[in-house]
Amino acid sequence: MKRTPVAVLLTLGLFFTAVPQNIFAQTAPAVEKLDDDGDEYEGDFYEEEEKRLTQNGAGDQYLDIGLMPIFPLNFGNQLYVGGGLTVGYHRFLTQYIAVGGNLMFSYNSTIGSNVLTMIPITIGVTFQPYVGHFEFPITFNIGAAVENYVQYNYFPGLIIKGDAGCFYRINENWSAGAEISVMWLPQWTGDKSKDGSYTALAVIAAARYHF
Repeated sequence: MKRTPVAVLLTLGLFFTAVPQNIFAQTAPAVEKLDDDGDEYEGDFYEEEEKRLTQNGAGDQYLDIGLMPIFPLNFGNQLYVGGGLTVGYHRFLTQYIAVGGNLMFSYNSTIGSNVLTMIPITIGVTFQPYVGHFEFPITFNIGAAVENYVQYNYFPGLIIKGDAGCFYRINENWSAGAEISVMWLPQWTGDKSKDGSYTALAVIAAARYHF
C-alpha cells in the first residue's frame, strides 16, 4: 500500500509533462517557409509562376493593339508614308500555335492631297516560340478589305499579310514589343488595264493583354 502513492505521483507527473507539450504542438502556428528575400511562399508557387511568365498553353488568350507607320512599296512618289491602328484577338491551340483575327484601319496621303484609306479584316495563324521572357510571334493573315480613294470604293478587296515580331513578357498579363508587317492588296476590276495592287511595309509598336 505504501507504493501506491508513489505510482500515482509518477503517473500524474508524466501526464502533466506530456499533455502541455501536445497542446502546444497542436496550437502553435505553423512556421512559413521563406524565400531568399525573406518573403513567405507556399510550396513551388513562385517557381510555377515564373514558368507561366514565359509559357502559353492551350486555351490561353490575348488581346493586342498596335500603332504603325505604313510605307508604300510600289507607288513610287505617288503615295506618302501613312499610318494605321490595329486591334486583335487570339487564342492558343497549343503551347506554340494560336489562331485569331485582326481589324485594321490605315491611310496614305497622295501627291494630290487626297487620302487612300483601307479597313482590312483578317484571320490568321500564329507560330510563337519563346526564349526566357522574349516571345517571337510569326503570323500569316488573309482576309478582306474595304478600300476608298476620293469617290472610288472597292470591296471586297483581298489582303494577304505576313507579320514577324519580338515581344517582352512583362508579367503574366502584359507584354509589349514590335512587329514588321508586309501586306499585299490586289485589285481585280474586270478591266485588266485598271487592275493593280498595293504593297506596303508597316512597323508596329504593340501591347498585348494576356488572360
